[in-house]
Amino acid sequence: MNKRTALSCLILVSLILGGCSANKYLAEGEKFYEGAEIKYVKKKNLEDDAEINREIERLLRPDPNSKLLGSRPRPWFYGLAGEVEKEKGFKHWVKTKLGRKPVLISDVDISRSKMQIESTLKNNGYFGARVISEVKESKHASEVHYTANISAPFRYDTIHFDISDSVLSDKISRLKTDTQIKPGDRYDLDNLKAERLRLEKALKDQGYYHFSNEYLLFRADSTVGDKQVEMFLNLKSTTPNDAKAVYNIKKVNLFTNYTYKSDSTLNSDTTIANDINFVQPHDDFRPEIITEQVAVRPGEVYSKENELITLNRLIQLDVFKYVNIDYEEDGNALDANIYVSPYKKKSIRLELQAVSKSNSFVGPNFTATFKNRNIFRGAESYELNLNAGYEVQVGGNAGNQPLNSYTIGLENVLTIPRIISPFNIRNRSSRFVPQTKIKLGFRTLKRIDFFTLNSIDAAYGFNWRETKTKRHELYPVDINFIQLGKVSQEFDSVLNVNPLLRRSYEEQFILGTTYSFYYNSQNDKDRESRSDLYFNGNIDLSGNLMHVAQSSVREEENTDENPYEILGSPYSQFVKADIDVRYYFQIAKRHRIATRLITGVGYAFGNSTTLPYTKQFSIGGSNSIRAFRARSVGPGEYQVSDSATFIDQTADIKLEANFEYRFPIIGAFRGALFTDAGNIWTLREDEQRPGGEFDPKNFVSQLAVGAGVGLRFDAEFFVLRFDLAFPVRIPTEDRGERWRFKDIAIGDKDWRKENLLLNIAIGYPF
Repeated sequence: MNKRTALSCLILVSLILGGCSANKYLAEGEKFYEGAEIKYVKKKNLEDDAEINREIERLLRPDPNSKLLGSRPRPWFYGLAGEVEKEKGFKHWVKTKLGRKPVLISDVDISRSKMQIESTLKNNGYFGARVISEVKESKHASEVHYTANISAPFRYDTIHFDISDSVLSDKISRLKTDTQIKPGDRYDLDNLKAERLRLEKALKDQGYYHFSNEYLLFRADSTVGDKQVEMFLNLKSTTPNDAKAVYNIKKVNLFTNYTYKSDSTLNSDTTIANDINFVQPHDDFRPEIITEQVAVRPGEVYSKENELITLNRLIQLDVFKYVNIDYEEDGNALDANIYVSPYKKKSIRLELQAVSKSNSFVGPNFTATFKNRNIFRGAESYELNLNAGYEVQVGGNAGNQPLNSYTIGLENVLTIPRIISPFNIRNRSSRFVPQTKIKLGFRTLKRIDFFTLNSIDAAYGFNWRETKTKRHELYPVDINFIQLGKVSQEFDSVLNVNPLLRRSYEEQFILGTTYSFYYNSQNDKDRESRSDLYFNGNIDLSGNLMHVAQSSVREEENTDENPYEILGSPYSQFVKADIDVRYYFQIAKRHRIATRLITGVGYAFGNSTTLPYTKQFSIGGSNSIRAFRARSVGPGEYQVSDSATFIDQTADIKLEANFEYRFPIIGAFRGALFTDAGNIWTLREDEQRPGGEFDPKNFVSQLAVGAGVGLRFDAEFFVLRFDLAFPVRIPTEDRGERWRFKDIAIGDKDWRKENLLLNIAIGYPF
C-alpha cells in the first residue's frame, strides 16, 4: 500500500464516519451533551488536591457519548435501529450492543450538580465554597462549565473525646491514640465518619454487642478563628443502656446441612468439639477439624473481629456454600448459632477454550476436572485435572518450519486447609485459612517433527495469605523428573554439536525448594486510588541438600562427565531468582497506563553446568516482546541460523520492560499503543552462541525493542486480543544499524511481510 492509497483509505473512512452522523436523529431543539469542565478559582495560591478533584469529577454525570473522528457512532447505531418491538433479533442487537441512547443536555441536572460540588467542597473543609455554571452551546451540542470559588480550607485545632458515660469514656479515651483525626489536618467529613466506624468496631471487639457508630456525634466549632475548627466527640443522650453493656459468649452451636426448614436445636446428633456443640445429621465432617476454624468461643467476650474471622475461614474451606451466624440473647449472655450448608461433594467441569501462553503459541485447549470436596471429612479437596492442547505459532517470519506442538497433562492435587508439617502450627486469629498442597502429575510436550519432552512432577508445600494484598507460597519439596523422548534427526544433530544445549535437555531430576511472594493492591477493594501495584518474587533452589549429603559420603568429586546421580539419573544443582513488577495508573476514565518490569537470573553450579531447559529464561511472543516471535530473541546479540530457527532461545539472565497505553474505542472494544524491550543472556561463554554472554558495559545496546498497536474485545469475563507489532531495534544487526526507525515503511508490501507480526491471544499481556 503506497502513501496515496493509504491517504485515500483514510479519507474514505473519514467520509463514512462523517456520514454516520447521529445529528440527524436529534429532535428539534435537542442537543448532545458534550461533557463538563470544572475550573477552580483559588485564593492565596492554594495547591491542588488531586483526591478532591477526582471525587468531584465523579459527580459530573452523566457521561457523554464517546466520539470517534468527530462523530458519535453509538447514538448513530441507536437511531439507525429505530423502534425495536422484540427483545431479540438483529435490530435489538444493533440497538443495545452497538448502539447507545443519546445523552442530551436536557438529561443534565445542572442545579443538582452545583449543589453536589458545593457539598463535596464543604465536606472537605472548604466551608465558604461557591459554584456557578455556564452552558457553552454549539450547533448540535452543549458543554457545561462549572467554576468553583474557594479559599483556604478549615483545619482541626484541638480534638476532644467528651463522653458522658464513665465506663465508655475510659474505653474510648484508650482508643484515641490510634485516631486518624490529627490537629492541623484538613477538615474531612469522610474521615470523621471513618473514625466513628473505627470506634464502633473497636468497642464491638471488646464485648459491646449493641453499640453503633450512630450513637457517636462529632460537633465542630468553627468560631475559633484563623480557619481553625475545634472538634468534640460526644455520646448521644438517647444511647440505650444495652449499647453500654458488655456481652459474653455463653454457648456456640454449629449446625451443618442447614436449610430454612432444618431443625436448629441440639439433639442426639450433637458432638462437643473445641467447646463447641457440633450438630450434623450425618457423619460427613470431623467436628474437631471444622470447629478449629471457629474463633467465637464460649466464655469469651463478644468480638466482632472473631465473628468476621469465623465467617471468612468457614467460607474459605470451600466446602460450604452458605455460612451465617445468629445470636440469641439471655441477659448479657449470647448463644452463637453458626449455620452452614455444604456444597455437593463431587463435581466434574469440562472446559474448551482458546489459550495464549508466554511462548506465543495459541490454540484450542481442553481441560477436564474432577473435584471431590471433603474427601477425608476434614474439608480436604481432591482434584484430578486432565489437560490437552494443540498450539501453533501465528505470525512472524519463522522460516519454512511450522512451529506446532501439543501437550497432554494429568495432575493430582490434594488441598488440606491447614498446615501439615512436623511442627505444630496453629493460627486461629487470622481471617485467612492456610493450605497444604500435595501434587503429583505427568506432562508431555511434543514439538512436532523435532522432539518430545516428558516430565513427572511431585510437590509438597504451603499456601497462605498474610493480608488481602499479600500472599505466600512455599514448597519445601518440589521434584521434577525430565526425560527427553523421541527426537528428530535434525534436532539430534543440533544437540550433538552443542554440549550445553544437550545438558539442558538431558534426563535429570530437579530436587527443588521454591518460595513465591505476591503483592496485589487490586485485591484491596476498600482502597481508592488511581494507581495499582502488582509484585511477584520467586526463589528456586535445587539439588543443594542432596549434593551436600552425597559429597560427605562419596570420595570422588562430581565432574561434567561423572555427575552425582539419584536412581541412576543426574540431578540439577542451581539457584534461580526472578521478579515481576507491574504498575497501573488511571490517567482518565477508562484510559490507563500499564507498565511491567521482569528481571531474573539463574546460576548452575556443582552438579550442573547449565540450567535445565524448563528453568531457563526466554523472551519474545504475544505476552512478551510482541514484535518478535516466541522464544526467538537473544541471547545477547547472537543470531540464530535459518536452519535452527525451531530451537527455542533460552539463557540464564532476563531483562524485560513493557509500556502500554490502553484506551476505549466503542462499546466493548478497547485499543492500545505499546512498546516492549528486553533480552536474555548467558552467564558463561557459550562457543555455540557467540555474543550471548552478559556484559555489564554493553547489555543496554543489546536490548531488542518493538512497538505496535492493539485491538481488544473486552467482554469482562473474556478478552480477545489482537496486537500488531513491528521491530524498532534488532540486537543482531551491526552496532550502527540496530535502530530501524529510518527503515519503517508501513506502505511497503515487502516491509510489512518481513516485519509486521500479528499476535492473537486471550487476555491482556500483563
